[in-house]
Amino acid sequence: MTSLDKSLRNQLERTVKDARDAAEAAARAAIDHLGVGDASAPAYLSAEERELRRRLRIHSHQLGDQRESKSTNPAVGKQETDRLVEEVAYGHWHRMLFARFLAENDLLMYPDPAEPVAVSIQECDDLAADEGARNGWELAARFAANMLPEIFRTDSPVFEVDLPPEGQQQLERTLAELPAEVFQASDSLGWVYQFWQAKRKDEVNASEVKIGARELPAVTQLFTEDYMVSFLLDNTLGAWWAGKKVNTEDTENTETEGELRKKVALPGVNWDYLRFVRDDVASDSVSNPKSEISNPKSPWRPAAGTFPGWPKTAAEITVLDPCMGSGHFLVFALPILAALRTAEEGLTPREAVDAVLRDNLFGLEIDPRCAQIAAFNLALAAWRMTGFHPLPSLNLACTGIGPQATEDEWVALAEQSGEPITVLSRQPIENGLRNLHALFSDAPTLGSLIDPNQLPSDMFAADYETLLPYLSAALTAEQPDDVRERAVAAAGMVKAAELLAGEYTLVITNVPYLGYKRQKEPLRTYCDKHYPVAKPDLATCFVERSLQFCGVGAVIALVTPQNWLFLGAYEQFRQGLLGQSTWNLVARLGPRAFDTITGEIVSVTLVAITNSPACADTKIAGIDVTNDKSPAPKAESLSGKSMGLVDQRIQLKNPDARIGFQEASSLPLLSEFAISMRGIVTGDGDKWYRGMWEVADFADRWKYLQNSVGEVVPYGGRELIVDWRTGGSGMLRPGTENNAYGKSGVSIRHTGNLAATLYGGELYDQTSAVIVPNDPGLLSAIWSFCTHADFYDAVRELDQALKVTNATLVKVPFDLARWEDIAAEKYPNGLPEPESDDPTQWLFHGRPEESTVPLQVAAARLLGYRWPAELDTEMRLSARARDLVKRCDELLPLADRDGLVCIPAVRGEATAADRLLNLLAQAYGSAWSTDTLNRLLKDAGYAGKTLETWLRDGFFAQHCELFHQRPFIWQIWDGLRDGFSILVNYHRLDRKNLETLLYTYLGDWIVRQKRDETARVDGAQERLAAAVALQKRLELIRDGESPYDIFVRWKPLHLQPIGWEPDLNDGVRLNIRPLLSVPDVKTKGAGVLRAKPKIKWEKDRGKEPQRPRDEFPWFWGWDGSEDFPGGPDFTGERFNDCHYTIRVKTAARERHG
Repeated sequence: MTSLDKSLRNQLERTVKDARDAAEAAARAAIDHLGVGDASAPAYLSAEERELRRRLRIHSHQLGDQRESKSTNPAVGKQETDRLVEEVAYGHWHRMLFARFLAENDLLMYPDPAEPVAVSIQECDDLAADEGARNGWELAARFAANMLPEIFRTDSPVFEVDLPPEGQQQLERTLAELPAEVFQASDSLGWVYQFWQAKRKDEVNASEVKIGARELPAVTQLFTEDYMVSFLLDNTLGAWWAGKKVNTEDTENTETEGELRKKVALPGVNWDYLRFVRDDVASDSVSNPKSEISNPKSPWRPAAGTFPGWPKTAAEITVLDPCMGSGHFLVFALPILAALRTAEEGLTPREAVDAVLRDNLFGLEIDPRCAQIAAFNLALAAWRMTGFHPLPSLNLACTGIGPQATEDEWVALAEQSGEPITVLSRQPIENGLRNLHALFSDAPTLGSLIDPNQLPSDMFAADYETLLPYLSAALTAEQPDDVRERAVAAAGMVKAAELLAGEYTLVITNVPYLGYKRQKEPLRTYCDKHYPVAKPDLATCFVERSLQFCGVGAVIALVTPQNWLFLGAYEQFRQGLLGQSTWNLVARLGPRAFDTITGEIVSVTLVAITNSPACADTKIAGIDVTNDKSPAPKAESLSGKSMGLVDQRIQLKNPDARIGFQEASSLPLLSEFAISMRGIVTGDGDKWYRGMWEVADFADRWKYLQNSVGEVVPYGGRELIVDWRTGGSGMLRPGTENNAYGKSGVSIRHTGNLAATLYGGELYDQTSAVIVPNDPGLLSAIWSFCTHADFYDAVRELDQALKVTNATLVKVPFDLARWEDIAAEKYPNGLPEPESDDPTQWLFHGRPEESTVPLQVAAARLLGYRWPAELDTEMRLSARARDLVKRCDELLPLADRDGLVCIPAVRGEATAADRLLNLLAQAYGSAWSTDTLNRLLKDAGYAGKTLETWLRDGFFAQHCELFHQRPFIWQIWDGLRDGFSILVNYHRLDRKNLETLLYTYLGDWIVRQKRDETARVDGAQERLAAAVALQKRLELIRDGESPYDIFVRWKPLHLQPIGWEPDLNDGVRLNIRPLLSVPDVKTKGAGVLRAKPKIKWEKDRGKEPQRPRDEFPWFWGWDGSEDFPGGPDFTGERFNDCHYTIRVKTAARERHG
């Protein structure tokens, strides 16, 4: 099967996304023209249009759109139309799309009664006029619909809606531009629906809303990669076949897995991912493969086993995908099963395909549109294999259609069918319909979680076969449209219920991923009740549901998130599965397994589990391809990397019954020697945390906060401080009872490389966990262990999550004697004492010449900044650092007194470059020279340039980068390279100092430029105009009228600053906004600053607890307007770009007193 290459896939993605926008706009226009959502029909509608409007409203209501009117007349009352618009857009576009798929595969058939003939889109265009169609696309879509009546209801009012000509033509052009190769690839249809849902998925995820019926199809849509599908099918169907076909001689004498695959290959089926193992292969081969050839002492066998509980013939095998999406697994299973049945029964290709569709393949899907694509995908695959011919009815059903009617209306369907009902059959039939109504009442949310077998056993009801004649009669009889719509839905539910109640040989799918906290009711309640130990994620609920589809000895083969194999929340779930099922195979894929999902967002695993208890000697076949960085190498490793075997019973002895590929260690766990505590979770880091350089006076309010590091360093992660004036009150989880505080230990980053740094007893945040030894004398040994690769490997064997829990970090084996020996050799004088040459750390000593960025430190000192280590005499420091701190006193006289340093000479002061040069010379002493200056400029990226050039053009952008885009030295300028430019210590820029800047420094510059203009000095006129313009902008900042105001979302309206009243405790992010908001002097978005810091005031994560509307109106549904007074509902969204006028803020202060 050929797959789309990346360029074609990207083109298809753009096309489908554009098509959805265009189709929905056109559908909305057509529906609005018909007045479907209006309380009454528009007067301009014809009789035919009024009738179509009425039928569309009935259909829309069945889809789930709500109607305000309680009248029984479906034409009356306002009605939602969102679902109808989506249905019309989807139907019109996909009918055309499917027609193109058929045409490009020579399968679009002209309906000749004697012998259908394949036609192209161009030929349809030629035939259109004779066939009564407006153009070839309309005729092609009609032919496609006739070929696939199960997919597109020919009686649906959706296709009677005429899209506006311009919208229809846009869709036709869009579709025609796609190259033919797109429609000939095997995976195109799967990508089509993922791309159709992509925008909606992004919108839902960005909104942070709970996920319910409307959101589920988009959020859980994820196209499964071909290699995952093939791996699971080859190691289930292929393993079963190998068990039948490989004899003892083959297993004992064959050298490689490749040779065994050839022995069991079938025409068109090579089993590229079918894996074999020898039972005495070492388990460490999972992580440390040596070659394709395993230990030759024992015979080969299929790695996943041979499934002795399965039927003896392929004809009896039933395969279900309960979350079939676009039908990817079923499409790939079709040729495999057809080949098996051909080999066993001697069928022709067409007979084999039809037999497989009729007997072997079953699918369920919550999204009706996705179910349509799956049906088309399967039909197209069948026709590609055997040519067009009538197919047997497909065993596919949508599980996401609800009744949208009362129980009484539902029960009345039997009477309305016109079929005779006997006295004896009436009650069972009515009960059967009631059961159907009850089962599917929450179908759009529950989908394949619905289990008909959970109905009360004593409820006497008709089976589904008994109900079908009545529903079929209701469909064929002359019925009102609302009855017909209910009958259509009921017939679909009957089919779905029958499949939901069945038992299958192989249940194979990519389960939906959705955490418990993101779920809406009734999904949460349903999972609480029916899947209590699996409920942390919808994915694990589907693991359990998949097993419920299995008879004894049947198998589930699933693509799932990886986290349930190791997280503590799933311990009971794992214990149950390990105790009651046989684990056949686990393949860890890790992150980057999907081509369209980058980074560490989704980590997945492939599992195969048999629904029967394990034997005493059951071994799990395992393979780990986590370290491969993209799908292609992962696929290659799955096919060729050696697999290991591990005893299933051992898994129950692992910490928390985690699934691991290593044999259990006899060493004690690290938890016997140390505790591990999690850090502070504020729930609003933007409010509670600051860079330590953002605040001038810590007083009793601010405490040092340690956070994680990106790489191992003895003392790092010390750039933050935390607002501790409330002692943690108001934070989500302040961790005030943390036993690590005040003690020494090791701080471990929760994510990625688990980088370590030493911990000194301070408060710390949730990005790290702290390991504190029970005996302080063990710190060196534990530090040596935690900074070694062995620690990472041991933790990752237990837990492959993006974020590892603090508890996991100490559940690893710890060889105390070994690590004490290593520590003694490495640290004969003990661990290093605290110090840092990094100026972003509160341990930094303050000396420029000993720092990692001397020019930046010198500039900050010139502006009067001093580091916490200079001011905190109780801070624990190394002897070297303490000595350097003492030497900072000699640099204090060189610091500017008001924190305002002009780059050009102003008010008789020397230039900033000269003053900085003097400070550097003092700091370096005898080591200072021109060569030293040139080296510093080169290190700063300004080789061959002057110190003034660096100050004017390079300093501020580099300063922003160094201090994490929260600069505390600001460079204000007028936009000219030779114009006014001044460095400002933000800590000292109060209103008085701003006016000093405005009228003393800038005023002096303006006077000089006026004088130079009079003297006709070159460039003076331009410099004067730029300076005056800058002065006006700074006056806007001083006055602080909206939109040049400061806004602090956690402060009530009466405490919002009026004018330039910055509170340093609110942080640089909020206080710098006016300087960036005034009209730009040069750089786009930078306002009066030399460069634009990467600062945004968009909505912060999380939701605010309830706040009064009069004090916090922005939390009441801010709509983006100025002086927003608050809406009717509290939303708690954390917007930061609000603006309030001085009038409104003054009034709030007066009200408050």
